Amino acid sequence: MTDAVFVSGWAGPETLFPGLSARLDYVAPFVDGDEAAVIARVAASPARVLAGWSTGAHMLLRHAATLFPHAGKVVLFAPFARFGDSFPDRIIQSMRAAMDEAPEATVRAFWKNCGAPGEPGAPTWNPAWAAPLAAGLDYLRASAVAETPVPAANVTVVWGTRDRIVRRAALDRALALLPGATLRVHDGGHWPSPDLLAEHVI
Repeated sequence: MTDAVFVSGWAGPETLFPGLSARLDYVAPFVDGDEAAVIARVAASPARVLAGWSTGAHMLLRHAATLFPHAGKVVLFAPFARFGDSFPDRIIQSMRAAMDEAPEATVRAFWKNCGAPGEPGAPTWNPAWAAPLAAGLDYLRASAVAETPVPAANVTVVWGTRDRIVRRAALDRALALLPGATLRVHDGGHWPSPDLLAEHVI
């Protein structure tokens, strides 16, 4: 296991990144607990590399002033300050309603939009995820990062030009809160591939 903790995104269970949990401390928001539980686990970790993807990066950004100064390296994949910067609230509400009617289909559609692997090799689904992920969408509708920049010389932000979830305007708003951060752009989508994770985290 490397000296790293990785906070995944919404609907980002370990099956979305096969084998990754054996190589670092893997935390899945909502599946493994709410924001308070996630941040408590991160704060208690001895890892020197702190990484987050999408919602996980958002949670870390919300607590940047506390967490980032103590990390040797921070890597944020597709961070956002507010999810509504990419999607109108009506779209998030529609997705939330769909989670009550057809949670697996809703999550699989999200995975597809992220650019995650399809068949064969698509992630497995666990019905127990439905309720916590629905609550996670309620969180995303309301959550926002404070407009207070945090020195970020130890932060690398990674973003894909084909990202359909976190658009460039949302990325730029997050970057504005991280003076001194390094931006690395790749030609992929929202889902960080194993190669991308290996390059920046593992």
